Amino acid sequence: MGYDLHITRRKLWFDKDDDIALDEFIGHVRSDTEFRYPGENGEDYADWRSPKSSYESWLCWSDGQIFTKNPEPEFIDKMVNVARQLRAKVQGDDGEVYLSATEIQKEELEAPSTVSVPARRPFVFFQWPLWKQLIAAFLLGCVLLALKLLIFGG
Repeated sequence: MGYDLHITRRKLWFDKDDDIALDEFIGHVRSDTEFRYPGENGEDYADWRSPKSSYESWLCWSDGQIFTKNPEPEFIDKMVNVARQLRAKVQGDDGEVYLSATEIQKEELEAPSTVSVPARRPFVFFQWPLWKQLIAAFLLGCVLLALKLLIFGG
C-alpha cells in the first residue's frame, strides 16, 4: 500500500464533481515532451521520465482526477506544474495541498456529518491567574467547611 497524491479540482480529492476530463488529461500529457502517452499500463496512464535525473514515474487518470503513488520530490514539483496548467491542485490522501515538494498547506479533512458540534471552551476558572485560582479554592473550602458544621454540628 502506498501514499497517493491527486491532481484534482475538488475541495477534497474524494468528493464528487468538478472533474478533470479524460481528454484534458490526454491533451496535456501529449503536449508535454516529458510524458509518454499512452503509458505502459494503458490508455489512462502517462509515463514520465525526468530530464535531470532519469527518475521515472507515472500519472493515472481515474474518476475525474489524476493520481500517482509514492512520488519523489522531483515528480511532486512536476505534478504541481501540471496541476497549475489544469487549474487544479495537488492533494495528498490526508487532504494536505502541495504547493511544491517542500511546501505543504494543511487542509482540514471534513468528516461527513450532519451534526455540528460546537467547539469546547475551557472552563473560565482555568483561564484565571494562579493566585486567583488559589484564593477561589480556599474560599470554596471555607464555604464547604461551614456547611458541614451547620448540617452535622461541630
